[in-house]
Amino acid sequence: MTESLRFQDMEAEKSLAEFMDDYLYSRMHAKDGGPLRFTRMQDKESQLKGIDVCIETGGRKIFIDEKSSLYYSNAMIPTFAFELDSIQRGHSEPVEGWFINDALMTEYYMLIWPNVKCENKQSAWVRKDIGNLRKDDFTIVEAMLIQKVELRNRIESIGYTRDRLLEYAKRLRKLYEGDNGQKEEKINDEVKFMYSGRLAEKPINLVVRKEVLKESAKKIYLISQDGYATIKE
Repeated sequence: MTESLRFQDMEAEKSLAEFMDDYLYSRMHAKDGGPLRFTRMQDKESQLKGIDVCIETGGRKIFIDEKSSLYYSNAMIPTFAFELDSIQRGHSEPVEGWFINDALMTEYYMLIWPNVKCENKQSAWVRKDIGNLRKDDFTIVEAMLIQKVELRNRIESIGYTRDRLLEYAKRLRKLYEGDNGQKEEKINDEVKFMYSGRLAEKPINLVVRKEVLKESAKKIYLISQDGYATIKE
């Protein structure tokens, strides 16, 4: 990924974070009826530990890692991708992905499927460019709060422990070494493995269908500038 694309990604993620802060977290309430206390973690150390948002509730802190399908905005995709490994800058060997990296402090994922405004270009309505997105360009956003250990247990129940996921990722990377295309191996109707050779990081992801994620989710939200609805709790 070029530096310009990386900067665009960071700016889009920052705008989505502002949307989530203003239209979800700041409007949520604790069990006592008061505003929910949350902190957007901006420091690099927290980011490296897999913490984007810290919520204080019931006398304890909950660490949330936000993950979004920004590049599939408006596509209504029925899945979400969980990183198993990737090639990072400065590393010659694959680095463990965030889904199986037990050194991270992530307790929950906030999985986000955003929809964004469109603009007229050459007499056609198209989605706004990722790099130009601002907070109020997001329209309806679907988000699921899922406990990391619960989702890992769900994946393990169909035969994929952490060690087996690692082994599978290594096998796929060896199989598709040098391939710049996109390859996938379907396991069943719930999950599949995907290698994305067209991306600089060449990630290997576990792709999980929404139906499975909905079963594991603690809460599911639909969020807009006008308010949010909790459709599972």
